[in-house]
Amino acid sequence: MKTTLCVCLLNVTAVFAQTPAQPAAEKPLKFDLADVHISKTSPGFVQSFGGQFHKGRYVNREATMLQLIAAAYGVSDDAVSGGPGWVSSDLFDIVAKVPDGTTRAQANTMLKTLLAERFGLEVKSGNNPVPRWVLTVAKGGSKLKPGGGEGSGCTPEQQGPPPNQNDLASFPNIKVHCRNTTATEIGNNLRQFAGAYLDHDVVDSTHLEGTWNADIEWTARGLLAGKGADGIPLFTAVEKQLGLKFDLQDVPQPSLAIVHVNRTPSPNPPDAIALSEAPPRFEAATIKPADPSAPPFGGLLYTGGSQMHAGGTLSGLISMALQIPGNVANDMIIGIPKSVVDQRWDILAKVPATGEGAPTIINGRATPPPFSVALEMLYGLLLEQFQLKTHSENREVTVYALTLPTGGKPKMAQAAESERAGCKPDPNAPKPAANIQFMLSCKNYSMAEVARDLQQRAGAYIDHPVVDATGLPGGWDFLIGWTPKQALQQSAQAAATAAAAAGEKTEGGAADPGGITVFEAVEKQLGLKLVKQKRTIPVIVVDHVSEKPVE
Repeated sequence: MKTTLCVCLLNVTAVFAQTPAQPAAEKPLKFDLADVHISKTSPGFVQSFGGQFHKGRYVNREATMLQLIAAAYGVSDDAVSGGPGWVSSDLFDIVAKVPDGTTRAQANTMLKTLLAERFGLEVKSGNNPVPRWVLTVAKGGSKLKPGGGEGSGCTPEQQGPPPNQNDLASFPNIKVHCRNTTATEIGNNLRQFAGAYLDHDVVDSTHLEGTWNADIEWTARGLLAGKGADGIPLFTAVEKQLGLKFDLQDVPQPSLAIVHVNRTPSPNPPDAIALSEAPPRFEAATIKPADPSAPPFGGLLYTGGSQMHAGGTLSGLISMALQIPGNVANDMIIGIPKSVVDQRWDILAKVPATGEGAPTIINGRATPPPFSVALEMLYGLLLEQFQLKTHSENREVTVYALTLPTGGKPKMAQAAESERAGCKPDPNAPKPAANIQFMLSCKNYSMAEVARDLQQRAGAYIDHPVVDATGLPGGWDFLIGWTPKQALQQSAQAAATAAAAAGEKTEGGAADPGGITVFEAVEKQLGLKLVKQKRTIPVIVVDHVSEKPVE
């Protein structure tokens, strides 16, 4: 028995001796430490610039799973198929520690590992035709000028506040100046500046070599109806001003299919708390009473360099900083003293040079910090300079309850769970009235999301919070569109003037404006109804705020 055992051991040893050594499998690139959370940013205030590097950290905030997958695998989000509907709507914040010298490509590979480990992501790759805006030279030939002069990249011309924020026609056009840029860079920058028009990535097929100078002006898509014949659609501007042309085509591209992904990430490790940073703050700020003779300005703008411009009443500034739409602020923010209600303020603030609040370079141009980060800095200024103190509690306030009439049926289609969730304008959808700017095509939208979006998108009509009281579960597909309130008023005035000139009388003293209100749109197009009533909802209570900033 001993002899046999020895022979076996010798034979095994011989086998191992003759087998070549196998190389150890390379360990996947990983973040040193990562914190993953569901984002707290309200959907109406989202502005994601993708992963950025700040002080040895990789920061990617307000990103959908679709955007995270696209970044990790180096594809466009519209080249990712499959998966549940929430991959295009749920928002996540990722803050991770990275070694010094980490490149963008390495960070994306680390992100790929994180998605697999923390979300259980599984994908399979392929190559499929996907829609792309193909940029070519128009019939009349290119009107681009050869590159020259100082600087490079595409820069938007800074615009001041419109003369009348309730008059869409008064809003300025978008003007962009490109210097020493390739045709590919011009196309990609237009995609960044005009996402409402160019809803897919751009493929450059101009075959224009070298660098070029170009100036272009167009009207934002949401302002076209308000500007009427004076509006300049992007596609018209590109053809007439640049001598180029955009065509939507299916182009073979590397693509991915989601096999599996978890909606909730695995828990953060205990030491991930070390990644927490102090809230971003402005480096300095000048706060003055607004000039009463100047057009009133309300909002927060990045004005280039290191400067941001904020303005408005304290009520408006507080609601904006807390990501509460201004049209419902009177119900959502309670306790602001009457002594500060009417005073308007003008604020010039300097953003930090480093960290999350600093400008970043994207596609060769300086961009402001994400809007939510800028609002956090504004909130910090209100805390420090106006001694703002608040708390949250439930209060009974007036709301618009989104309801399903008794015995009624929704005029919407129940969505499949796998359908991508989202809402975007559909320029080809039929309109129930001529003076509707656009129809929104919404897919896999819950009724809570419908209530939230009506509150944000129809601010001229909606002056109280909207809450879901339909009892309808799951997601829904639908089209909805309404006439802007100002356009409806202008149409009514024009109809009344025409009727008076013709000596006609209008029933009830009002002329038919020929449009449709948001309340009518909800009822006629969705089969639902907005009913004003009292409800108990969470609100912000102001405990203290100073009438003027501290010295």
